[in-house]
Amino acid sequence: MSPDKNPERTRARSARRTALRLLRPHRTGTAVLCAAVLALAGAVLGALLLGRALAPDHPAVRTADGLAAGPADQGTAALALAVAAACALAAGTALVLSALLRGGRGPLALRTGDPSLVLGITRGGAARLLAERAREVDGVSGARVRLGRRRVRVLVSTRLRGASGTLRTGVEESVRRRCEELGVLSRLKVRARVREVGPA
Repeated sequence: MSPDKNPERTRARSARRTALRLLRPHRTGTAVLCAAVLALAGAVLGALLLGRALAPDHPAVRTADGLAAGPADQGTAALALAVAAACALAAGTALVLSALLRGGRGPLALRTGDPSLVLGITRGGAARLLAERAREVDGVSGARVRLGRRRVRVLVSTRLRGASGTLRTGVEESVRRRCEELGVLSRLKVRARVREVGPA
């Protein structure tokens, strides 16, 4: 028995997986920051070890030795050690959090049907296109769109009174259709809010 009898569906699934994986936000910033911190720590440690071997009486080496010996009799060294420890703790916490949290919102992957072709649209570009579609609905005088990870929030303004329910439904349906026309692969929830402004 073959795993999937419909090769077209298998190809579409493969294209979807590829597009979502390639356009997913990456943690490049976190990787660069971790590499820089490790390189800096290695350079400082290497300089201290080299300084201890070549010039044991250098003030920097004596300060490092004093910090390593313990801050029991040194008030300034104790303060410096506490500040250094707090900075290291804050930097480590920031690095761990940036590694655990998801990256920024990347572009929206679009359906192509071909695994070797990946298309995407920026979230700002998609928001402008969806706002244009919302403005085309009868009764809408203005529209703003905000795109989240899984949600599209549309704020429309209208001069009509008492038509917010039907207008909201019409805008949500129109924006959903535009998402399908664009071929957005993510399943986005569309929510609209209607604000009545000015005279009717």
